[in-house]
This record gives sequence, structure tokens and C-alpha cells, in this order.
Amino acid sequence: MTSKLNANCRIVLVGTSHPANIGAAARAMKTMALSQLTLVDPQCNLDAQAIAMAAHADDVLANSHSYADIQSAVVDSTLVLGLTARPRRDGVPALTPKEAAAMVVAEQGPTVILFGRERTGLTNEELGCCHRLVHIPANPDYPALNLAAAVQIMAYELFCAQSLTPVSAEAEVVGSRESLATGRHLEALHNLFDELVTMGEMAGDQPHETLRLRLRAYINRTRPSVAEVDMLHGLLKRLVILKGHQRE
Repeated sequence: MTSKLNANCRIVLVGTSHPANIGAAARAMKTMALSQLTLVDPQCNLDAQAIAMAAHADDVLANSHSYADIQSAVVDSTLVLGLTARPRRDGVPALTPKEAAAMVVAEQGPTVILFGRERTGLTNEELGCCHRLVHIPANPDYPALNLAAAVQIMAYELFCAQSLTPVSAEAEVVGSRESLATGRHLEALHNLFDELVTMGEMAGDQPHETLRLRLRAYINRTRPSVAEVDMLHGLLKRLVILKGHQRE
């Protein structure tokens, strides 16, 4: 498992409650030549049940990494995708697994695919860390897809996408851009926007939290470069300073 895709793409499980699900996800990954597994705030230990469900993919478990929060897990990533049960959020349609796989394969930098909790998925705050969302279509009368099954579907599409050319138009554009901002750059920019909105009372009739999440989603979708983030960061920093002086 030494392909460029495997080296660049990490599967991240957030708040997983059952060790068997982590083991089954590791097995699903290895069957599709993926080995980079990350756990965020796991609610269980990698016990004998996890190892048993992993079968011969226990090496994926052994080499996994754990973080306390998503921000720490995505800090160096240039593309973050998050699985969601909703086909649309904030008016923007979520990608299909096939579309998402094309983006990941075309990406030049490190990528992360987030899978949420077994019962509740990813929170709005966690989805706010994503550049794009991914929705797996399912029976609307029973859309209860198991975590490991979701990982298997996404891993399969990634495996297939490695041999498909050309990639989608968006993936070609994204793949050709240089120095895309990482999670670290974007988080600093988001924090400045939050500060400016709070200081300027710019939320209007909508709750500050709603505006904050919408701004995050918009900025993430644009996928700015490091230079673009630095430019915006400098402008916003000056506005924050000016606003602070006006209050004195």
C-alpha cells in the first residue's frame, strides 16, 4: 500500500463508540489499498473485538493516530471532505462518493475524509471544517448505513478513481492550483471573521452562530490559496484593529 493516493488520503473516524466498527472500517480500507486511519475523540478502545473485526487489517489499527478534535486532525490538509446524511446543506448539493473520489485523486496535497458518529454523524461545527460534503444515496425509508459500510463505499470509489481519466472539471482545476491553504491557515481566517462579525454586530436578524457557520462554509468551498488567505487575513486584521480603535 504505497500508492500516492494512500500516502495522501486519510480516513478519519470521529467519536466512534464501538470498537467493532473501527475494526471493520480498517478491514474495508485495506481491501481497497488504504492504510491511513485517524481517530478523533474515540469513545472506545482498540480492544480484542476491534482486532478481530479487522481480520488481517490489524496493522491499519496499529498504525492509526488519535486526536482530541477535528481541527488538530486536519491542520495540514488541503482538502477535507465530510460525510453527511443530507443531500443538500445551505443550498449546496453534497458530492456523490464518485465525485468526491475524483477530487481526492486529483488533489496534490494531503486529504482527509471525515466519518461521523454511528448515531448522530458529524456536528454542524465539524462539518464547518470541510471544503465539500459527501452524501451516499440510500433508501429514504431506511437510510441507516453502517459506519464500516460507508467507509467501504467511499474506499471503493477511491480505488476505482485512481485508474479513471480524465477527472472531473472541478478536480482538474483544484488539482492544478498551487499552495492551497491548509486547515491551519483557514482556521486563523475563520477566527478573524468571527471576531469581526462579533465586534461589528453584523449578524443582522440571523443568529451569530448561523452567520458564522455560513461564512465558514462559503470560505471552505472557495478553497483559497495560501496567498489569498494571507491577503484576506491582513485586510481583516486591519479592520479588527480599526474597529477596536473606534470603540475606545
